[in-house]
Amino acid sequence: MKMTAPRIAALLALTAAQGSALANVNLCMENADNVPWILMGAGKAGYVQIMMAEVEKTVGFSVKVTPMSWKECLAGVKAGTIDGAVSGSHNKERAEFADYPSKLDGEVDATRRMYRAAYYIYKAKGAKVAWDGKVLTAPGLIGAQAGFSVVGQLKEAGAKVEDNTPTADEVLKRVAAGKYVAGVVQVNEGDTTLADNPAIREAVEKVNPAFVEKAYYTFFSKAYTAKNSANARAVWNAIVKVRNDPAFKAQVASLTKGSE
Repeated sequence: MKMTAPRIAALLALTAAQGSALANVNLCMENADNVPWILMGAGKAGYVQIMMAEVEKTVGFSVKVTPMSWKECLAGVKAGTIDGAVSGSHNKERAEFADYPSKLDGEVDATRRMYRAAYYIYKAKGAKVAWDGKVLTAPGLIGAQAGFSVVGQLKEAGAKVEDNTPTADEVLKRVAAGKYVAGVVQVNEGDTTLADNPAIREAVEKVNPAFVEKAYYTFFSKAYTAKNSANARAVWNAIVKVRNDPAFKAQVASLTKGSE
């Protein structure tokens, strides 16, 4: 059957629309400040938000990032109702339902990370909490943020952990108030909280060395990568390009102060 010009045009338009729909990526991220990586205040943008805006320009298709609670974000990725998440570290539990950038041998490819960040222990002054880089001594309850992978590492180190708050500020407020003997939060956030809150600074101190340093990634649901692996690879490769771009580095320099 010979196709008319209008019909050919209609089919081409439909194909283009379908291709565009397939290319669109819907991601989620934590909906609380995670200094300097995520900033939620009006008119503000953290490292992650700036990076993903540049990634979208690089890949040439829509990359939408929706803020929500981290637990809700992970649940959506696990259920396949959200394509993926940004600013998440790798662990075995997440790897069961999500795909990370990987090397040929299957190991996670840290060269395609978004950034690196360290977690430190912040203890109540006078508390008998100690960490030498290998052994953790913590005679009491330690606080951490809800859904964060560091919770599992604290438990592996023998700590009793409560993780029912979304923000680092609240974790350290509870340390200062005596609810926790210590809290474990990202160092940028912890140091900012101490600097900005004299009452917390008087009651809480940072413990050296770092408890753990992690690489953070954009990861995708297995349901998404099963159908759109090329899009996932495009995003991961764009992240590398953006992270190493001198213009991007200059744009975020005031946020990261040289850390990455």
